[in-house]
Amino acid sequence: MKDFNIVLTSSGFNDVNNFVSEEMKELFKQIGNDKKIMILSNAAPKGTGNYIARDNVKDNFLKVGASQVDIVDITNDNIASMLNYDVIYGLGGDPYYLIEINRNPKFRETLIEFLKSGIYIGESAGSLILCDDLEWVYITKKGTKPKYDIELDTYAGLNLTDYKIFPHWNKAKDDVKEKVEKYENETGIEITKLNDGEYITIKY
Repeated sequence: MKDFNIVLTSSGFNDVNNFVSEEMKELFKQIGNDKKIMILSNAAPKGTGNYIARDNVKDNFLKVGASQVDIVDITNDNIASMLNYDVIYGLGGDPYYLIEINRNPKFRETLIEFLKSGIYIGESAGSLILCDDLEWVYITKKGTKPKYDIELDTYAGLNLTDYKIFPHWNKAKDDVKEKVEKYENETGIEITKLNDGEYITIKY
């Protein structure tokens, strides 16, 4: 077992419209070689811009030697299937859909059980969901895209890491960066800014 079981990234293994560094490609090769991988794809449903990333990430893992790669939308009925894999890759996209499945406490419980032997990789929204609460995401990104303008009755994340990841920091506009810095100053909460191509490994 490696000295980490969670990898937090901005761009992950998605090079459709993101930069994936050679260092990250090597890391994913080491993690994914001869492994069964689930791409948890809830955040990128059909009709969204990230939908094409499903097959892109699958192809990339197959190229580095994964023995099996399945694209799975987790529902209340198939949560236990996460335990059938060596690696779970949380695809990026709209965090709303991950917040929704997290309403079921079995999602967190099963992921914790999975982490006893498996590795979770988060890409963008797939990294965001691991913090305790995602309301800060909607506050700082409000007005940038319609998906961040909605108000939710819960913003609860999985609370598996203290990191609050702001992905694609290298692509963020100046006004958004100012909002993030203002939020940090007003709340005392640190936001971890990740550029595409960067990652953080942690042990849960």
